[in-house]
Amino acid sequence: MLKYKLLISFSICFLLGFHFAEAQAVQSGQLIAADSVKGHKVMIIPFDQNNYFSDADPELAEKNEKQVTDISRLFRYGLNYNISARVIYTNPAHNILTDTTLASVKDLSMIYASVKYQFEKPMDVNNADTTSKIIQQPDLFGNGGTPEPEEKREKVFKKKDEAEVKSEKYLNAVVMYPDIFLDLQKKYGTDLFLFINQFELVTNYNHCLDRSANYFERKVVVHYSVYDVNGSQLQGGAHKVTFSSGQTNVDEIIATQFPIIAAYLSNTIDLLTAVPEKSKSK
Repeated sequence: MLKYKLLISFSICFLLGFHFAEAQAVQSGQLIAADSVKGHKVMIIPFDQNNYFSDADPELAEKNEKQVTDISRLFRYGLNYNISARVIYTNPAHNILTDTTLASVKDLSMIYASVKYQFEKPMDVNNADTTSKIIQQPDLFGNGGTPEPEEKREKVFKKKDEAEVKSEKYLNAVVMYPDIFLDLQKKYGTDLFLFINQFELVTNYNHCLDRSANYFERKVVVHYSVYDVNGSQLQGGAHKVTFSSGQTNVDEIIATQFPIIAAYLSNTIDLLTAVPEKSKSK
């Protein structure tokens, strides 16, 4: 327990320092220009609270002596802090959630109003085999459109194929007004945009990890999309981490599980922005 407290304290100090440095660069919602820093500048866009789903919040609220509504807020900020802290190692980043200027609050609302969400196959601009075909199947919580009739699905897929397709889908943020990216670049100097589209915290009661303690498998699933300043989508998918339902301390979950997700997303950005070897040699 002591190591978790030390880890959490260190993380808070680091993140506060990061936020202070970032705040110094903000002048009425404006950040330093993109050409004044090296590499790409990434805007991290948090998930809309309407896209937060959890079956564990009542239990976590009781264990942590908090209101149920506090849990989603803690996870939202905790995830965003972890992603920002990790991305900034290799690319300048702007966390619009923690930018408290009136302009940024308005811009975040504008971003949410400019996208719609739909389930699609994962895509990667660097992988020609991936496509962005829409899969009209609901997730565990009923989102994602109307499923095809059972008779039609049975003709197309075997049962095991069906399961594979369901596991591949992710909730994509489809930008209806691509011009918003140019506006955001002018204000914040960002040319890459990492959307966190949906957060799921699900308990698998069919997988018991410890029958004596009644612990089950839990997983956090984060759906994301990456766009460039021209409005082209570069990647989209979902990443998950699993842990025991015996881990009920919210700070501990944020300190141990969220860095794994943040590392994956940061690596995704790095791969998208990597300069090809041929270009480096020129």
